[in-house]
Amino acid sequence: MRQHRQMKRSARIFSIAAIAMSLMTPPTIAQMAVEDALAISPLPQPIDTPNQVLIRNATVWTMEDDGILDETDVLLTNGKIGAIGKNLSARRGALEIDATGMHVTPGIIDAHSHSAVENTGVNEGVPSVSAEVRIEDVIVPNDKTIYYQLAGGVTAIHVLHGSANAIGGQNAMLKMRWGSQKSEDMRFKGAPPTIKFALGENPKRSAFGGGFGREPRYPATRMGVAAIIRDSFKKAKDYRNEWAAYNALSSSQQARTAPPRRDLRLEAVAEILDGKRTIHAHAYRADEILMLMRLGEEVGFKVGTFQHVLEGYQIADEMAAHGAHGSTFSDWWSFKIEAFEAIPYNAAIMEERGVLVSLNSDDNNLARRLSLEAAKMIRYGGVDSIKALAMVTRNPAEQLGIQDRVGSLAAGKDADVVIWSGDPLSTYTHATHTFVDGKLMFGRAEDLAHRARVTEARAALIAEINGDGDEAEEDSAEEANEEAQDTEGDTADTAETAQDDTVNTESTETDEEAEPLNIPYQFATSAEDTDAPVAITGATVHPIDAPSIENGVVVFQNGKITQVGGADTNIPEGVEQIDASGKHLWPGIIHTNTVLGISEIDSVAGTVDVAETGDINADVDVSLAIDATSTHFPVARSGGITHAVVVPNGGIVAGTTALIRTDGWTWEDMSAVRRHSLVLRWPTPIPARFAALLGRENETLADRKKESEEQIEKLNTLLDAATAYRKALESGTAPDFDPQLDALLPIVKGERPIWVQAREKHAMIAAIDWAKERNLRI
Repeated sequence: MRQHRQMKRSARIFSIAAIAMSLMTPPTIAQMAVEDALAISPLPQPIDTPNQVLIRNATVWTMEDDGILDETDVLLTNGKIGAIGKNLSARRGALEIDATGMHVTPGIIDAHSHSAVENTGVNEGVPSVSAEVRIEDVIVPNDKTIYYQLAGGVTAIHVLHGSANAIGGQNAMLKMRWGSQKSEDMRFKGAPPTIKFALGENPKRSAFGGGFGREPRYPATRMGVAAIIRDSFKKAKDYRNEWAAYNALSSSQQARTAPPRRDLRLEAVAEILDGKRTIHAHAYRADEILMLMRLGEEVGFKVGTFQHVLEGYQIADEMAAHGAHGSTFSDWWSFKIEAFEAIPYNAAIMEERGVLVSLNSDDNNLARRLSLEAAKMIRYGGVDSIKALAMVTRNPAEQLGIQDRVGSLAAGKDADVVIWSGDPLSTYTHATHTFVDGKLMFGRAEDLAHRARVTEARAALIAEINGDGDEAEEDSAEEANEEAQDTEGDTADTAETAQDDTVNTESTETDEEAEPLNIPYQFATSAEDTDAPVAITGATVHPIDAPSIENGVVVFQNGKITQVGGADTNIPEGVEQIDASGKHLWPGIIHTNTVLGISEIDSVAGTVDVAETGDINADVDVSLAIDATSTHFPVARSGGITHAVVVPNGGIVAGTTALIRTDGWTWEDMSAVRRHSLVLRWPTPIPARFAALLGRENETLADRKKESEEQIEKLNTLLDAATAYRKALESGTAPDFDPQLDALLPIVKGERPIWVQAREKHAMIAAIDWAKERNLRI
């Protein structure tokens, strides 16, 4: 008997621990069993809501053309917004809420979420392209973060794949239908499909993950990320064409023809080309954002929305011209090297320049406070209240293609509605009611009452275990009820304070006519409008291809030299003159072998894009990885360097060089000649000292020579294949697309030179002889 009592006591102790744990983590089967025994769940379940709800006398933010409506009613009927106006009526049995002094808004939409996903992670870690995987397959419908975010007014979330892959998985659009038993019940049916891309540090860094002797995963540089995305779209085009040709056959022909092999990965990429799936791309730096837009224009796709996009303010005009949207943070910066150039005015600047902007969370906790993230835009950029709230309601709905159903309040739209205790952009305000499809998913009063019941149940268990009897249980229950009443009183006081604060703020703005803050930026007009002619006079001019000129004159305008001469040169009137007497004027220095713009800090991998993995990387274009904001460019200019040839390294064939200017707003501005030449690192035996460092000290010179000879033979095989690839294309035969052979076509055609890296005399002679034999230009 004693043993039985001890077991029963232990079971009760376990029950208390289980309840406590269930408040912190999604309930397990064991925890649910305990809760069933107590007839109480750790979080409230959805409230039974009649088919009609009437919200009376509220301040309504419609986010439509009519703006903010005072003392207005909102009628919800059968999951839709039935009407918005004054003195509306509801049928018998409807839920009526007096919202006097409160505000009503559309539900908040989180455009970048990782909530409600299995804790095994949101990344597919092995391949660089994983377009075939789907986030909807790992949705957890009872994740507690759903309820918490409903408490912050969030009614829909865009759940994204992670950022370890250049082309990631398919995303999921969810309604926050708390209490759903199946993940399918949370799907936002009819929402256009989307897919996650990732640029920059994350897919690069993932190349070296895994350990256990695993080879680095391609790509490991920004130029490699661009190459693999381009190659994937070319393969998807071929795949689409194969299926189009098969589907064009008659039924009898199809019966005699094997269909193309189905490829789920290429299917998803082909959907982007067909406009059926929208890209949402993780990106921080301006250079990579511009790269993907230009790549899309080259290949035939459009970028839907850039996520994070912390340097979007630098290329807002280019984004607007492409039609790309931006979904950013309000004030996240310096949390990693890619966020170094972030500023809090980013959203305001992009919005001013015509980019559709939303604010997202990318974080379970921040998602509960997206209304306050929107409020920050009033401080950082002078955005008005409606535009600020639109960044978490109407704008993300438009970015996701669901604006006809959510994002604003209008008759016929989904009844995703939030009632706030005061101004939704005030820090003193909280959500009192959150409706999804007209169902009350969160009610603050019900939440407080549920907390009291949980407290009461906990107290009763403790009292029973301690043997305090029924009297102790009644005392504990009474204390729990008093605590809940006190909490409700505090809530009412807070709501009243929020309303007073809102009134005071509006009064202050009206009385003092406060002006919006000045945004500390200025956009230049075009170069043609601002680049007036300039004459440098008095210097000793060194033209290089002509004798030096004492007391010379050089005139330039719009980036071009228009006159070079002596002191008698006729300088047009009104030209700005710079007196350079006693100085010397030379052409700018051209640095012919550098990693300017692709290597910032050697010890920080996220800033280094010098060498891609693997031996053959003919398809990588170094210009796409050049960071125009690199601090090395002003240093180079101070040394007289005006142009530089940026040369990638790594492997035998390292990629194409780029001739760039050392000044420009983007890599596109800086590019003088893209894809100038193909870098070939001539194979030579590694020195004995390097062999020792690699643990190959036992190898002989003959062994190392044999290795280099095998690499030269690999080059010959590659060039032979490229020649055959060319002949097949020219003969009308369509070979399977090969990114390396395709990139080598300009080389075997003689349209592009090779850039050979060789140090020793014997290596240089061997490379020259090899190029002559193969009819290549060095």
